[in-house]
Amino acid sequence: MSCAFLRSLVALSLAGVFGFPCYSLALEPSVQIHSPKNGSRIVQDQEGVLVSGKVSTQAARTPNVDIFFVVDVSGSTAHYAGVDLGDAADLPLPDSPSGWGRPQISVFGGGFGMSGPPIRNLRNSVLAAEIAATRRFLSQLNPQTTRVGLITFSEGAKLLQPLTHDFQQVKQALDGILMAGPYGGTNMVEGIRLAIKELAGLGLSERRDDAVRVQFLLTDGFPTLPIGGGKRVTQEDTSLSVNAARISGKAGIKVHVFALGEEALSYPTAAVGIARESGGVFTPVVRPADILSVLENVSVVGVDYVEVVNLTTGQKASQLRLAADGFFSAAVPMTEGLNRIQVLARASDGVTGRDSISVYYQRGDQRSLELEVFLEKEKSLKLEVERLGRDREEIRKEVERSRENSLRRSQEPPPKSEGPPR
Repeated sequence: MSCAFLRSLVALSLAGVFGFPCYSLALEPSVQIHSPKNGSRIVQDQEGVLVSGKVSTQAARTPNVDIFFVVDVSGSTAHYAGVDLGDAADLPLPDSPSGWGRPQISVFGGGFGMSGPPIRNLRNSVLAAEIAATRRFLSQLNPQTTRVGLITFSEGAKLLQPLTHDFQQVKQALDGILMAGPYGGTNMVEGIRLAIKELAGLGLSERRDDAVRVQFLLTDGFPTLPIGGGKRVTQEDTSLSVNAARISGKAGIKVHVFALGEEALSYPTAAVGIARESGGVFTPVVRPADILSVLENVSVVGVDYVEVVNLTTGQKASQLRLAADGFFSAAVPMTEGLNRIQVLARASDGVTGRDSISVYYQRGDQRSLELEVFLEKEKSLKLEVERLGRDREEIRKEVERSRENSLRRSQEPPPKSEGPPR
């Protein structure tokens, strides 16, 4: 009797009856190879073949994913992102550099101060980093089965784009955020509530009962509204935000929280609580610009690692991209004749699943346009991260260190100082 068969008995609640050592309470992730088809013959000039498909956990077997980006546009997002972003995401220039932004209240190390936006290029701001990372994220998703929506929050929350398969509409809405510029306080609870409403099909977005539904919340601060009036931190604002996330979790909507920069990490209680109570992931980003490398690391479908290997030659994929919605693409080296390709997926709980196909490869004169487009896209994405001045592994280690520190700090009381009135 195989381990795979024994695992299937979990659904029948027979755990503990058989006691086999290969038995596991967790079910294997699903691995589906969409292209090329098993047994197909490929004749092309390139020595690599593009292998693509979909992975997911048992809990997310549907191919459909609905994601709402909930983006902080409060006044403090005008601050410097930590590195010049340049033209990394082809961000627009505001019509009037001196016209964006309103007076803002910012909190650093527990002290409040009021000032106008820093005199910097807005395209290098925290807000620009949020937008650039979201645009980058969109470029990796599958618009056929994934829908995306956009909400901003500052003094209140605004629905800028209901859920749509048209990612170009989302990108245009993102450009509009940068053109409008940062302003106001941080009403996090309204952003979460509005996203719940939309994902539940109670707003302008059409509900899909068979979709995995999540929020991606990006913030450089913590709640100061509605109770604190944008001028002070209150336990009530924190509790309201965490309670909203708890409701989101009960509705089956996880909130993945990305806390950007010094201010957000100085008092991470709300950010940590929102992720925990909704079943989402809390990700601290010390240098806000690094969100371009970090945002795509959270999986919506519960699979955080994929490996594609040519079992015939033992060579792994030279380039591989696993998107948050579970779709993957990989450039796999081939040899003349029969090639056995295996895709292995590892879920967040460590359980693995796999699938394999056989394809016949022969060198020819034709070139695969799909493979060339994929490789060019990967080159562009790599250059965006290289502009940050740090490699992925360095950023990953910093995130892990900061996560441990933030979990400790989330137990500390809020600062009591109050800024001047608006």
